[in-house]
Amino acid sequence: MKELIKNDASKCIGCNRCIRFCPVEGANIAYKEDEAIKVRTDGAKCIACGACIDTCRHESRGYSDDTEKFLSDLRAGVKISLFAAPANRTNGENGGRLLTWLRRLGVNKIYDVSLGADICTWAHIRHIEKNRPPAIITQPCPAIVNYVLLHRPELAKYLSPVQSPMLCTAIYMKRYKGVSDSLAALSPCIAKSNEFEQTQLVKYNVTFKKLYEYIKSQNIRLPNEATGFDHAESSLGSLFPMPGGLKENIEAYLGKSIRIDKSEGPETVYRALDEYAKQSPRFYPAVFDVLNCKEGCNLGTGCTHEKSMFEINTVMDGVRKSVTEQRGRADFDALYEGYDKELRLNDFLRAYQSAPVKLYEVSEKQIEESYAKLNKFSHVDRTFDCSACGADSCREMARQIALGFNIAANCIQKVRADVHSEHDLVLELSAANVKNIDEILVDISKIKNLTADISQNVTGINTALDQFNKMAKEINQIAMKINIIALNASVEAARAGQFGKAFGVIAEEIRSLANSSKKTVAATEDVTEKADLSITYINNMIKQISGEVEKAYNVISDISEKTQKTLQKDGLIK
Repeated sequence: MKELIKNDASKCIGCNRCIRFCPVEGANIAYKEDEAIKVRTDGAKCIACGACIDTCRHESRGYSDDTEKFLSDLRAGVKISLFAAPANRTNGENGGRLLTWLRRLGVNKIYDVSLGADICTWAHIRHIEKNRPPAIITQPCPAIVNYVLLHRPELAKYLSPVQSPMLCTAIYMKRYKGVSDSLAALSPCIAKSNEFEQTQLVKYNVTFKKLYEYIKSQNIRLPNEATGFDHAESSLGSLFPMPGGLKENIEAYLGKSIRIDKSEGPETVYRALDEYAKQSPRFYPAVFDVLNCKEGCNLGTGCTHEKSMFEINTVMDGVRKSVTEQRGRADFDALYEGYDKELRLNDFLRAYQSAPVKLYEVSEKQIEESYAKLNKFSHVDRTFDCSACGADSCREMARQIALGFNIAANCIQKVRADVHSEHDLVLELSAANVKNIDEILVDISKIKNLTADISQNVTGINTALDQFNKMAKEINQIAMKINIIALNASVEAARAGQFGKAFGVIAEEIRSLANSSKKTVAATEDVTEKADLSITYINNMIKQISGEVEKAYNVISDISEKTQKTLQKDGLIK
């Protein structure tokens, strides 16, 4: 079966709404891509009900139809005739102007599916009268047929053998009006593509949504004049797109002589079918009228959805009044008697070929293993049932995980528990590290004190060197004075002659001592100069170290204070 629903993973954020609203288990599958949760469609299980498209708020879901192929073939000269669903009245600007535009594009004949709906009603009534079936599930809706054939094959025997209004129209055009062109359907339904694929009567499913999107994208203005259909006016078949349309049509002829139940909308109709399968046939209505779309085909999956249901109902109520005011029971009798003469019932009947998907069985052991993956061990945890994962209950989520349809990372309760667990672990590590932080602060304090002592001692060395330099200068000055005195003494000793020789020797020794002192002082000046440079370097380094130590101390103190406040708040320390 053709896969119609399209996924754009780049736009999927893993919100799980598609899983939650999909009526089929496993048709939407959660997975991880680069640590991001995504959801994809399993085309083998999908029934093309459109629920995921309708509920997705991130434009990650779309669908394919035959609009582009239809327009391309028309331009290429392919002969195409078309039939338009009654929803043509409630979609777009003006159905008649749209038909004019289509004719100008090259469409040959155009029929109203309301005619096929009248034939469909006639065929149902005649089938019921002739064959007296115990129960019928109506099948104008292909998503319903897909669901039965794929997921509820035991109900296939109850599906009405009467073709849908669209296919009744196609059969009438081909077999009774001699239309040999390829047929296109102007349709409100995505899943009609599957119906056309199964029956091979219609080539193109052209949805209102895609066609009007094309018209808008190409800035096309529809012609001012409106045209009608290539056949006589139809009857109550025009009400088929309304919820319970078939029921209303049958009751217009048979009254309340048979029981007809109805159900619409993906939230309820598939559960109703599941319940139908479990019931004893003695509780079945004669006809179970079912539709996928809650508001009927006028707001179908392939519609523009530009008008509210109140606007649509106003239009359809006008159609109902127009038909019922002009036609009574005698008119219906005349219409169906005309069909009796013109049509063959068997031409409008079909058979079904079930293609059930594999049924998956899950053991209690597998359920328990899934619960373990979700860290759900208590009754409270196992009945949390928030549905954020897309499953209706925690047990259903455990089943989906066992089947590979979902992943544990999608469980919000597990994610919360994991976050709390990680938070508690961080707090425990923080509590263990508080002691280490305190020890670090003590060590940093010691470093601060040592650098202060070093700085103080270096300052003492500086003071001593300054004192030494002062004394050296004084020694140098004294040596200069001694040298002068010695020089004078030598002069006087020379004058004294023989008597001054001994004094001259003493004067020479004194001068030698002065010169030696000067040299020693000069040498120490070089040493003290180098010592001053080294001490200046040491002082600069000590200042830098002191600044870094002070900065680290302040940062670690701040972290320690905040950590202790957090731990006190969580009751891990006093």
